[in-house]
Amino acid sequence: MDWVVFATAPDQMTAEMWQDLLSQAHIRCQLRAGDTYGFLGISAAPVRLVAPEDEAEIARDALETLINLSEIVVDLPDTPDRPCGFG
Repeated sequence: MDWVVFATAPDQMTAEMWQDLLSQAHIRCQLRAGDTYGFLGISAAPVRLVAPEDEAEIARDALETLINLSEIVVDLPDTPDRPCGFG
């Protein structure tokens, strides 16, 4: 099963709050370092939220419903006309 990024939180504390909200809604989600390095302890760097590929859209929609979208960087899936989520 592939896990894909569906949102990026501005910092670890925010990411953990978002993860908890999704967990309460019974939506699987894990955190990944938003940079090329991992983190130990509390990180002020961006943190990616990942979900199983077939559940990513559900997770993204739930997160949009639960919090203010202006705080989220939404990572859209790759498409032929928008490679690597850009465009």
